[in-house]
Amino acid sequence: MQGHLPHPATPISDAAFLIKRGKKRGSYNCGRCGVPKKGHKCPLTPENDDGSTPVSTPSSAAVTSSIAATLSSASAASASVKMVTTPVVRPTPPPSRRRALSFDDVGVADSIDELDDEEPFEFEEDPDLYRSGKLPASCLWEVLKRLPPVGLLSAAKVCRGWRETTRKLWRASEELRLRVPAKAQIGFVGSVLQKCPGLLTLSLRIESDVDATMLACIAFSCPNLQSLEIFTSDSCINRITGDELSRFIAEKRCLTSLKMEGCCNLGGFIFSSTSLSTLWLSDLHSLSKTVFNCPNLKEVSLDFSRQENDSTDLTTVVESLGRSCPKLQNIHIASVLLSHDAVLALSAANLRALRMLSLVLGLEITDASVAAIASSFPKLELLDLSGSSISDSGIGMICNVFPETLSKLLLALCPNITSSGIQFAAAQLPRLELMDCGMTICDADSEKFEDNDSELQRTPNSKMHLIYQKLIIKHSRLKKLSLWGCSGLD
Repeated sequence: MQGHLPHPATPISDAAFLIKRGKKRGSYNCGRCGVPKKGHKCPLTPENDDGSTPVSTPSSAAVTSSIAATLSSASAASASVKMVTTPVVRPTPPPSRRRALSFDDVGVADSIDELDDEEPFEFEEDPDLYRSGKLPASCLWEVLKRLPPVGLLSAAKVCRGWRETTRKLWRASEELRLRVPAKAQIGFVGSVLQKCPGLLTLSLRIESDVDATMLACIAFSCPNLQSLEIFTSDSCINRITGDELSRFIAEKRCLTSLKMEGCCNLGGFIFSSTSLSTLWLSDLHSLSKTVFNCPNLKEVSLDFSRQENDSTDLTTVVESLGRSCPKLQNIHIASVLLSHDAVLALSAANLRALRMLSLVLGLEITDASVAAIASSFPKLELLDLSGSSISDSGIGMICNVFPETLSKLLLALCPNITSSGIQFAAAQLPRLELMDCGMTICDADSEKFEDNDSELQRTPNSKMHLIYQKLIIKHSRLKKLSLWGCSGLD
């Protein structure tokens, strides 16, 4: 009876081990030298072209010892057993393989010789490089961040690397200026805003009609918004009402600045916010109810429309503004309804921090109004009474109260001012840097003279010199003097 003979242990070849383990190198490279296969003739190929792989035969001593060990273990079973040992076939490894990612302009043999002397090198992919031409991310970032939003959306379609960069750029954006064309829908704005979860400042220039849907989209997509600007074109209509805008301001607890054009449909509003510090509203018309519950408001601009049927009570508006906003520093109100009573209501408020006061187009503002302003706001740095009815006496009161603080004085469209008042203001206000006296000194008969050239030629030169006024100004700090439309100056 023949006993069971143990099978000789056969070592696993390297090729079989690679098959089981899985190849780490791609099939696009040569298996001997590592150079890409395309157009490549391996210098390590043996001289014989039979396609066989060079093998190494085990030494005779190793074979003899293996056979002896096998016979000794099987001698107890049968002496007639004949042992057959097959030599192991192994591929001859190349002396050193070239890195597949090396593109040096050197010969293959030279590169192999150089690698023999070098230390082992492990290639690490640079995280700052993208697949698209290995352009550094910092350079790509600087280029893409200068594109407009529409261009950024197009750049995301170029390749995967650009798409990842644009996605990071959208997420890192804190300020966005977007023009919404007339054909764009609300979904366009929503899709852009959802890409910017960290947006803090948003400026929209809308060329179509606006309603509360836009505010809802902004409130949903920008939870941390701090500044919002909505500019409208002349052809579009802003249908946002006062209640809708009041609700938006109350819900946005981080909002500090709001600027909106085309507010002709507000009707009335109740603004309540502890964070709002800047408020600009233009094209206001017929406000029935105005409440400013904004204790931290520092700058307000209310620009009313020039329509004759405006029923806004500006005195009530100014009273509410002065009573509820004690930290006001800059006030700008432009309306043909401005009167002396409105100035008195503003003067009654305790606005000691006021630095800029602009009351424009108030024909009923007189020298008495200037006296009220001078007594209530002694630290004014800018005073704009353009379009008022003040005279040289009002300028004298301004010079007496604000010689050390006033740096900007704007008195355009004031027909009662003469060149003497302008010269006096320039002489008495040493800190003055800007002065606007456009359309103040006008020749009432200039248009008549232009239409009747023959009469102008017959007018004696002595009478012509009596019409024009001389203006001589010497000032060390004055940077800009505007005299646009002053046709009555010599």
